[in-house]
Amino acid sequence: MNETPSYVSQPQVIDLPKLLADVRAGHIQVPRFQRPFVWEDERRVELLRSLRAGIPIGSLLVWRTSQNRLPSFDAIAGVKIPRPIKGQTISYLLDGHQRLTTLFAAFLMPAPHKRGKAGSSGYDDVPTPIFFDLEQDDFVVGNPTDAWSCLPLHLFLDAVGIRQHFRNKEREGGLDANEVDRLQEIAEGVLYAMQWCRIPVIPLSTDDVELATRTFHRVNSQGVAMTEFHMVAALTWGDEFDLREIFEREWSKQSLPDGWEPASEQQTLNVLKGLLGMDVVRSPGDLLVRRIKEKPELAIRPVELLARAMTLAAENFVHSPVAVPYQMQLTLTAIALDDLSGKRQPDPEWLRRWWGLTTVWGSFASAATHRVQAALRHLRAGLSGKPNAWPKLLYATAAPSALPSLDLRNARARYFADGYAFGCNKVELLHSRGPRAIVSLIPGEGTRPGNRFIWPGEDIEGLFEALNTENREALHGHFIEDDCLSAWRKSDMPAFIARREKAMNAFEGRWFSGLHPKEFITGADALPSTAKELQPRPLTRRRP
Repeated sequence: MNETPSYVSQPQVIDLPKLLADVRAGHIQVPRFQRPFVWEDERRVELLRSLRAGIPIGSLLVWRTSQNRLPSFDAIAGVKIPRPIKGQTISYLLDGHQRLTTLFAAFLMPAPHKRGKAGSSGYDDVPTPIFFDLEQDDFVVGNPTDAWSCLPLHLFLDAVGIRQHFRNKEREGGLDANEVDRLQEIAEGVLYAMQWCRIPVIPLSTDDVELATRTFHRVNSQGVAMTEFHMVAALTWGDEFDLREIFEREWSKQSLPDGWEPASEQQTLNVLKGLLGMDVVRSPGDLLVRRIKEKPELAIRPVELLARAMTLAAENFVHSPVAVPYQMQLTLTAIALDDLSGKRQPDPEWLRRWWGLTTVWGSFASAATHRVQAALRHLRAGLSGKPNAWPKLLYATAAPSALPSLDLRNARARYFADGYAFGCNKVELLHSRGPRAIVSLIPGEGTRPGNRFIWPGEDIEGLFEALNTENREALHGHFIEDDCLSAWRKSDMPAFIARREKAMNAFEGRWFSGLHPKEFITGADALPSTAKELQPRPLTRRRP
């Protein structure tokens, strides 16, 4: 076999048999930071149908490097992959793992291997074999009856093997010759399609870890954005250190508030960055890897801090994780909590103000490095009991502004919706349905706050009935005041929406005033006595 790979540094389109040969020869390695094989059977079958029809299935992205070494799967779909020799330039698959594993499982004859957890045994999962059923003229998963007309797909890369299969059936007899010819014609059509299938391979040729990390960060697989975490986990991996396994183990130990789930691997890594004194938003990949290797003991700390931040949030700021305005608030809170020595507790009132005001001011709408770092410094000072003035580079105003919408893609809308749901006793609806918990009453008015209700969508008629009958109990907490009902009785929908929006903005305005933005902006230690008065707060668990 020719051991020279089919590509070097320029994108090339190569045929399927050659691609599989290159991978089997070890020219492409699949790093263990890739997610385990997860494609369901139907998705694998659809990929093969696309190949047969000549529909492009996308390119494979590989990182070619001579200096960096990543732990890789010892086998792909049960097929043993040779280890690269020392000093060899290696191509690591950055995007295309699911497709490549599907193709390997389909077209090669793997030696039997036990299925194991990817990244521990060194073997990727082995999917159930797919066959081509000539009678159905389609791909099928498995061949439990050993039907002769169900052909293993490796035959469709072997013209001699296909012909031999049909010659054997002719010798056995018992089948109509015309039927055998018909099925053989179908098989040869599939053979032709597979042998002439072309797949683009795009190499990223660099020894710059940061460039490779940024590239990988932008890659999408399965519709899920791949993150910096996967590259960092691979580059720090060793026999005694597995960042992914550490995070998973530590999260399994935590008791989280009801409805809360462990943070993502990337968010957990971001907290670790902060503990290492690095930029949370963007850190040089090689420096981050080096610092983790220098202080591996810190890897267990981010989970404990995030769990503590979640508990604080659930007890003081939000009723559901769906309503967390910015994940950056949770991340920075976790990092700042590490500054508190011993059993010292943060001031939940000051922290509630920080969460509320950074939400209204849209402080993390742009996660620019300098903005995040300034917010973190301010948060740390506040939790230490020595609050600073609010950084001028972050937006701040003591004047309340109107709600822009009630669309949960907006951070401020999420926070308001949390308080709205609490006031009308529909927190569970918001938690379980998220954006689908909010319905529009009047067509054509969109996401205007006055037109949006937290109400079961399947019971919208119940909302109309409550309005028509002026059922105050059912409408409690929905910002329906007497002037709203008056407009409803007159079928004056513009007035109804406007008056309801006025009530919603007034409610949020009282909460905003209760955060004492002027004192927060100046960094004043002492607050007026009204700070102790618990006004109606849509964004807190406490009641008037």
